[in-house]
This record gives sequence, C-alpha cells and structure tokens, in this order.
Amino acid sequence: MQGSNNRSNSMSQYADSSPFYARTSDHGYETCVEHLCMAGCLTGGFAQQFSHLDDGLLAGLFHDLGKYSQGFQKRIRDPEHTGKVDHSTAGAMLLVQNRRFASALAVAGHHAGLTDFGSAGDQEGSTFSARMNRAFSAGDNNPLTLAGAWERQICVPQSALQAKRVTALEKNSQVRQTEDDQCYSDMMLTRMLLSALVDGDRLDAEFFTSNREDRAEHQLLEQLKERLGSETLSGCQAPAWNVLHEAALTVSAKYQAENHSRINHLTDVVESVARRYLESSHKTPLDVKRCELLAQCLDQGRSESCKPGLYTLTAPTGSGKTIASITFALEHARTNNMQRVIYVIPYTSIIDQTVGQFEKLFGESSVLPHYSEAPYQLKDESDMDGIDLKRALAAENWNAPIVVTTAVQFFESLYSNKTSRCRKLHNIANSVIVFDEAQTLPVPYLRPCVKVIAELVEHYGATAVLCTATQPELQRLFDQSFSDGRYADIPEISPFTNTDYEKFRRVTVERIGDIELAALADRLGRHVQVLCVVNTRKKAQYLYSRLSQGSESQEGTFCLTTLQCAADRKRLLSRIRDRLAAGEPCRVMSTSLIEAGVDVDFPVAYREETGLDSIIQAAGRCNREGKRPAGESMVYVFSTTGGQAPFLQQNLVAYRETAARYSDLISNDAVRAYFGELLGMLGDNTHNTIVGNDAFDVHRIVPLHGHDKGMSFERIARLFKLIDTPTVPVYIPLSDDELGDEGARLCNQLEQGDINRALFRKLGKYAVNVWPQHLEKLQSAGAVLSVGEETGVVEENCYILRDLSLYSSRLGLQLENVAADGIFV
Repeated sequence: MQGSNNRSNSMSQYADSSPFYARTSDHGYETCVEHLCMAGCLTGGFAQQFSHLDDGLLAGLFHDLGKYSQGFQKRIRDPEHTGKVDHSTAGAMLLVQNRRFASALAVAGHHAGLTDFGSAGDQEGSTFSARMNRAFSAGDNNPLTLAGAWERQICVPQSALQAKRVTALEKNSQVRQTEDDQCYSDMMLTRMLLSALVDGDRLDAEFFTSNREDRAEHQLLEQLKERLGSETLSGCQAPAWNVLHEAALTVSAKYQAENHSRINHLTDVVESVARRYLESSHKTPLDVKRCELLAQCLDQGRSESCKPGLYTLTAPTGSGKTIASITFALEHARTNNMQRVIYVIPYTSIIDQTVGQFEKLFGESSVLPHYSEAPYQLKDESDMDGIDLKRALAAENWNAPIVVTTAVQFFESLYSNKTSRCRKLHNIANSVIVFDEAQTLPVPYLRPCVKVIAELVEHYGATAVLCTATQPELQRLFDQSFSDGRYADIPEISPFTNTDYEKFRRVTVERIGDIELAALADRLGRHVQVLCVVNTRKKAQYLYSRLSQGSESQEGTFCLTTLQCAADRKRLLSRIRDRLAAGEPCRVMSTSLIEAGVDVDFPVAYREETGLDSIIQAAGRCNREGKRPAGESMVYVFSTTGGQAPFLQQNLVAYRETAARYSDLISNDAVRAYFGELLGMLGDNTHNTIVGNDAFDVHRIVPLHGHDKGMSFERIARLFKLIDTPTVPVYIPLSDDELGDEGARLCNQLEQGDINRALFRKLGKYAVNVWPQHLEKLQSAGAVLSVGEETGVVEENCYILRDLSLYSSRLGLQLENVAADGIFV
C-alpha cells in the first residue's frame, strides 16, 4: 500500500478555536475532542484486558478523524445537508502510515465490519488494501489531508504512534509462532480490537444521546468524563497523551474492579449453597457421590495452583455437573481475578433449563441468557423497563457476571466480521468458559473450534472447561493448536476412577438388534412408563400416533421434537415430570433433544442406534436418581429398518465398531475407544464421507487464516456457520386455555408491523425452526404469512403459520401434510 505524509489545512472556514462536532442530539453537540477522547479511553481500557491498551487507545482516538473534514462539518451543522461522509478512512490511513495494521483494520471496519485485507497492489474492489491505495492516491483530496485540522486539537507523540518492531503477541508467547499461527493470532487480535472499539464508540454515543442509567457501564462513563474534565472535552484541545493513557488504565482498573465485585458476590452465594448441600445429613448413596464431585470442584476452584488454562471436567450423567461446574467456574474466577463466567450450551432446546437453575441460585439480574430464535437485526429499538432492558443492553456486549449462550452464538461470533456480533468479544478475555456437553462440538468444525479455544487460553487469559460425561479425544487437536506443547495432557478437575464410575452406574444396557417400528410400538405399549429416543422426527411422530390411539392412551403418551415450539415442549415436559412423580402412565417418544441435560427420570428407556455418546446421554434419563437397582433399570438399544439421518453415519459406524469389541458400552474404556474410532475414522480420508480434505475443518477455516491468504475476514465469516443450512423461524399463533392467547397476540402484533426487540424475545418460545426447503413448500401451499421486511423494521421477512391445521401441541408442525409428495424428515 502507498503512504503519504501530506498535510494541509482544508478547514479554513473554521478558526483554530472553533469546535469541531462529532454528533448532535436533543442535548446539543458533542465535540470531536470529547467523542474521540471518551471512545479512545474506553477502547484502550477494554483492550488492556488483553494487554493492548495503546492499540485500543489509538484506534479510539482516530476512528472518526474524518469528522474533522469540511464536508462532515457542513453536514452536521446543516440539517438540510444530506448524504454520507466517509469519516473512518482518514484514521485508518494514519494508523497504516505508522504500521498499526490491526488498529487500522478495526477503524476502517467500525461501521460496516471487517473486510478482507487483500493484496498490497489492490486498486479495485472492496478489500482494505484497495481502499487504502485509492485513498493515498487521491493527492491533496485524500481523506487524511481533508481532515488535517485534527492535528491542532489532538497531540500524540510519534514514539507512541509508531508500532514497535516486535508485536505484543510475540512478547507474550514463550515459543515463536509459525507465520500461519502468527497470522491467525493477528486476525483474532484485529477482531478483539474491533470489539473494544465498537463497544467504546457505541457506549459513548449512547451516553451522549440518551445517558441510560440502566446501562451497566453508566457509572464508568460518568467517572471517565469527570476525570478527563468536562470543560476540556467540550473545548478545542484534547488532554495530553499521558493523561489519556492514565485515564485508559483507570477505565481498565475500574472495569475489572466492578466485574470482580460481582464475581465475589456470586461466589459467596454458590459457596453458601454448596456448604448447605455438603453438610446435609440426609443423603442417598448417589447424593454422597454428587457431594464428592461438588467438593472437588470447590477445592480446585479455590486452589491458587489452578491457574487460567484448559481443563476437563468428566463425570457421569446425573452426577450434578451443572452445579459443580458453575461452582468451579466462580471459585476459579475469584481466585484468579477473572471477569465473568460464560456457559456455552449446545442446543437452544435445553438452555432454558440451565438458565432457570442459575436464576434460582443467583437471581435474574446476574444471569444473561443470550440466544435467539429470531436472528433479525432490528432497526428500531423498543422501550423496555427493568430486567428486560438491562438484559437487552447487556446482550450487546456481554457485560454480565454469568452469560449463558449457545455454541452457535459463541463460535460464530469469534469468527465473525460484523460489528454487532464482534462487539462482545473483548468481554470473553479473562473469562471462565464452560463448554457443557463438550462431546457435541460439531465434527466438521472441530479444528477451528479447538483452535479458537486455544487462542483464548493462550493469548486472552481465558480458562476453558470441557464438561461432559463422555469426554471426546481432543488431545491431538489441542496439541496442534497450542504453540508450546503445554497441554500434552489436559488437566482433569475431578479425576474420577473406574471405581467411582461404577458407583454412579444406575442402568444396564442391552442390545436387542433390529425391530420393525410397529413391533417396537407394541413393545413400548407394554410399559407403564418408558422413554424411547429415535433419530428422526418422523419416527417419533409415527410411534406416538401408534401408541396414542384411544383417549386414555393419548393422555399418557407424549411426543417431543423440535417441530414443537418451546412453549409447548416446556409444558409437555412439566406434565411428563408430574406423571413420572405420581407413578401414572407416561410413554414418551422423543428425538435426541431430551438427552442433553434434560432432568427426567424413567424406569426404562429405549434408544435407537447412534453415536455411543448419545446412547449414554439417553441412559442418563433412566433411573437418574438411583432409586432402583441398576439390574432393574434397562436401557434397550435397537436398530430399525427405516432410513437413518445422513449426518449420523460416521457416529453409527464408530458405535458398531465399539459395540463389537466391548460388552459394557457405558464403561470409560468403551467411551475412549468410541471417540478414538470416530475421530480416527474421520481423520482418515479413505473412510471420510464428509466433503473436504479435512473432516475436522470442512471449509478450511484455519488454513484461511494463513499468512498468504490475505486476511480473509469476510470469507471466513461467510463460511463459518455451525448450522450449514440456516433454519428459519415460523411463529405459531398459539391460543388455548392453558397458555392463554399470548402467542396469537404476539403474532398479530408482528403482522401489524408493531415490531421491536422485546417482541422477538417473547416470540422466541412460539417459534418452530424449519429448513429453507420446508419453508418453500409451506409458502407454496399458502400455509404461512410473510411479514416484516416491507415495514423497514427488520432486515428479513418473518413468517407466521396461517394454516393452523398443520400444528398441534402434541405433535408439533406436521410438515408431511403440506404437500402430497411429503417434505418431512
């Protein structure tokens, strides 16, 4: 890229002492000095969390340099002056001249997002290099020269402005990284700096325009403005560099102190709960083992030798991992002065249960559930009060002591180039991240998921905990992801022995071979209470239809699939638990959604052949509380003649290979053998049925971070989608005596165009996610109503089910009835 040091005063219309304005509101004008200094100190303070204060401070100071241009000042002073004025290129140019490339990329992308870096000679196109080359080639009309008046108001010593020859990443690393690893780290640093900048910029803008007291950072902003001096900021001269630097350090210190205060409070709460549980005199044998796990997590979390890093927490189903893991996480965060706990859950279908547990322990205000059934970017924000508003604001940047989110939200944000998704990233630094049900990390994206976990641990002070009953064999992938081989063996928080596992054994697994679905239905009907988990929604609905014939049978028979909205699944699970507790007939046909962490307890279970980890999870729903002998609590594994889901083929092959060698399928040895078989098979291209050269990275996300790939931020973000074919929510206008008419009222509000963020949050529990091809059939049949896009409030259409005959609370959305050829899988 070309460079230029030309400067000229293009602002002769304004005197040296004239204020240059950055924005206006009902309160008046905010000067450029005020906005740039506030945003700079906030960005620098946030970036200090990962040791990049100077990069952040400079990005914040220069991100809106273009607002010093005559064009922008005319526009902001004249309400009738329309049209956009580029105000980010100037600051990016200045940072490029001083080789602050990560900061420059962040500045250039702080509105539209990160673009691909491109090649040094690019002239055409949208790459960062092409943008810079065009700007530097514009002579005296280049954006930096046009904004030259900034130099009379902001003074940064050249020694602070110029990048050092050795990067901070190289200083922090014990072993020099390869060029590709260094490029991966540089790209992650760029995303982190973008995060800090976007958050600092948006927080100051919001502080000036609306001064929200509901915002967690409100007091921090007040204190920063007071420290910098209101009169100085509203004038025409920024404080000296050392003053800004000290202010950014203070922001970092105060931000950490506030976070630590919240963590300390929650740790006190969880210690009190743990103490009561551990000291209880009324314990079953199973409770005794759960207490051992809890005590180990408590002790390890408190241990000063347990430093931030990578850990596993492996314990059987039903051992109380959720409470034990949050106990470790909070204790570990307090011991190591960490910011927050982020709990990553694989499925939206179980997130409410975990959120409910945490809210019961810590209160709603301490827990931020961040997941979305409706990922629309709203252009008009609603007026919300109380906890809803605080959560909505905290969801923008994850400033909460406990965040509960999905794997999709977590990983896709880390590989995103969009400002809205990246804004939260800086708050992942110095956090404890618990990956619940770690065995569900998607195999086609396993390498980039492992790589970014390693990056967070190695460079951003995070602790990652892989929490599961069936620990996948990820050692080799982590070995490849860390630069110094520090995790030759991943430390285990609770090293349960085979003997310990035997004490948790509550079921007996028996393989019964092939069985026709009709015969299976007859067999299930002979049980008073039974759980049957199958691999497709169609099979679950078929078994339910066979078993629910007759009013009495229907009352005690249930179907659970993702074709039901969350509101219906929640009330059906409540009925199921009530009937199980009362000893009443209760036969449940379900897909795998019931396996991961759903708290139910059946006397007998059936599981269609699948991956061994799923079979063990299904077994965890049988005799969960250990009230019956293991020999009387059967889990029957069967196969059917119906079609199998294609994405399960590798898991099924690995299971059958393991079952041929191990009679005890739920032993530790069998689990290790299964994952070794699965990952070994996928890693062997001769047996690999997944498209791509690397079964663990089908879109080559990690190689795309290579030093010769032009920092492809946009391309990587486009390719990294954990759900390859994004589902689309269809909202169900539910109205009945039990749930009331909320679903119908909300859908009517959506149809009328009265759309806001609160509406989508409430609508989420009435959504059924369907594949695009299914949506197309529903549209062709006139079964859904499309609304939203034409209102200008959302960026995509929303869909409301119009033909209510296609939905029942017991079966969910019956897609097979839409067209004669059927679209159901």
